[in-house]
Amino acid sequence: MVGRLDLVLKELNDNGNFRASLFATSAGLVLASQKEEDIDERAVAAMGSLLSDTAYKASEEIGLSDVMSMKIKYKEDFIIMRNIIINKTTEFLLAVLTKLPESEEIEKYTDQLLDWAEENSRADLEKLSTL
Repeated sequence: MVGRLDLVLKELNDNGNFRASLFATSAGLVLASQKEEDIDERAVAAMGSLLSDTAYKASEEIGLSDVMSMKIKYKEDFIIMRNIIINKTTEFLLAVLTKLPESEEIEKYTDQLLDWAEENSRADLEKLSTL
C-alpha cells in the first residue's frame, strides 16, 4: 500500500514540479513522501497536523463546515495541505511544497493534481485506516 502511495507522490511531483509531497496521518506520522534532500518531511507533516487541528478548532468555534484544504502563500513559496476524510474518525493529510504559482491557471492545475492524487490514493488510505 505505502509503495503505491509513493508512486502517486512521485507522479504528483513530476507533473507539478513540487519540491516535496507527502501523505501523513492526522497526528503527523509520515506514511509516504517524495522530496528534495533538504526538506524534513517530519517537520512538514507535524506542521500540517498542527495547522489542520487549528483550522478544525476555528471551524468549531465559528460554526464553519469541515476543513478541506489549507493554502499558505509566502513571498516565493506555497504550501498546500489537504484533508482526506475517510470516515468520521479517520483522516489523512496530503501536503505539497512548491514555488508560488506564477498564475491562477497554474494554481488551478495544482488543485487538479491534488484532486488526482487524492482520488488515486483513497483506496490505499481506506485500507490503512482499518489497521
